[in-house]
Amino acid sequence: MDKFTFEHNLDEHMPLLTTLIFGLQWYVVVVPYIIILGSIAAGIHYADSPALQLNYLQKLFLVTGLTLFIQVLWGHRLPLIIGPAAVLLSGIVANQADAAVGTVYSSVALCGGLLAVLSWCKLLNRINVLFTTRVIGIVLLLIAFTILPTILQLIVAGSDRPFSQLIFAITLIMAMLIGQRFLPNVLKSTIVIWALLVGSLAYYGLLVGTWPNVAAPVQAAGNWQLMVTDFGFDLVTAISFLFCFLALTANDLGSIQSTASLLQVDDSEKRSNAGLIVTGLGNLLAGCLGVMGPVNYSFSSGIIIASGCASRFPLAAAALGMMLLALTPSIIGLFSYIPTVVTGSLLFYTMCAQMAGGLMMLTKSLETSGFETGLIIGVSLMLGTLVAFMPAAMTATIPAVIRPLLSNGFVVGVTAALILEHGVYAKSSH
Repeated sequence: MDKFTFEHNLDEHMPLLTTLIFGLQWYVVVVPYIIILGSIAAGIHYADSPALQLNYLQKLFLVTGLTLFIQVLWGHRLPLIIGPAAVLLSGIVANQADAAVGTVYSSVALCGGLLAVLSWCKLLNRINVLFTTRVIGIVLLLIAFTILPTILQLIVAGSDRPFSQLIFAITLIMAMLIGQRFLPNVLKSTIVIWALLVGSLAYYGLLVGTWPNVAAPVQAAGNWQLMVTDFGFDLVTAISFLFCFLALTANDLGSIQSTASLLQVDDSEKRSNAGLIVTGLGNLLAGCLGVMGPVNYSFSSGIIIASGCASRFPLAAAALGMMLLALTPSIIGLFSYIPTVVTGSLLFYTMCAQMAGGLMMLTKSLETSGFETGLIIGVSLMLGTLVAFMPAAMTATIPAVIRPLLSNGFVVGVTAALILEHGVYAKSSH
């Protein structure tokens, strides 16, 4: 691999103003993902309580910022941005009908603690052997496919004109794709935040024709509930989240190793292990606070190349900005005016980008064993999507004790991929 030359290197301490400018770049990139994924999860758990939804976002910003700060200074010590794990949102969506909030986040905390312990004991290599490049590619596709029902619900929700909202969503998504094609690299990394702002203004100005009423500020800070008080444990729910964490671990490890390879560090294995420990502890904390846990985002390498800055210290500044935002609910409350159709459109675009990454990982396998790889991909995606769109009446007929597993499209799809990869087609080329 050719060695990239960066304007600012990994451990370089830059002037304060330069650090803040590059930190703002990372901050602007990740905040929309926290808002989008956090708003969806908070809406699922606390549909009737704006105060608790705001409280959820506050805690999510706090956990994300704190975990990022520890990662770049003492964890993997790489310029890797983190944010809420979309795979955990898949688990939350799949378990919303059968598991209480406390049960969901006790599973997140338990799996996060297990990840930290296994990483500390250096036992993850035995687990990660299951996640070949082919399986990881399928996992990335499955996350996108199994979250489609939620995206569709967001796009058409809250209106008596669902077709108009669908057309609006398609237009916004196409505008983002055009921007991704023609904008300079520096602006491409911030396209989500621009789509959020322009899309919201266009929705109220063109589709609705009126601006939203300014409601009284939600006073979530006065009712701050830091820890979850109704923890419960359900073995089947915990197992369903264990599948999510297997995928999260593979994704996290891949993000760390790809960035370490880009920067050509000498101790990538040590950094990977330390990074996974911090990720596990971050998810343990997130579960205790009742929010989604974090993961290292794989698109960080693209931002490093585009900006020419490989220093990790601007991310520490971005982390402090996230924690500061957690203490300012009035600012977070402004994001409540983002229309759900815009949120759904941005999530759709994000999942398409994730699918692109999954397909890129599968390219070599398709070239060497195209038909078998195609069957593994097809069966896994079809089964996962079929379960994700399963009617509620059919889901209700599944025995309650195994419902959180068999009604979870992601778990069913990953299970199919693992059986086909390591059983039926174990001897085929990976």
